[in-house]
Amino acid sequence: MTVIEIVKEYLKSNGFDGLCGDECGCGLDDLVACDGDFSQCSPAYKHKCLGEQCTCQCDAYDGDDSVKCFSETKPVVLDTSEKLQ
Repeated sequence: MTVIEIVKEYLKSNGFDGLCGDECGCGLDDLVACDGDFSQCSPAYKHKCLGEQCTCQCDAYDGDDSVKCFSETKPVVLDTSEKLQ
């Protein structure tokens, strides 16, 4: 087992979507894409961004060319099962 496989397994089993650092982020499908050194990265969650409204520290492009980013902060999920009054 390689170090990348160990890191990937840890991230998956703890609910993370990838890694992020100062100016980059990478998902589980492409870990350590930046320059091969992930020693300063943190576990991260994936966020979808709407154009310039992205406030995450790390930007990348998803397969469908939409902007995604990775942040140490877990995204807020709204509970849509409750009826609005």
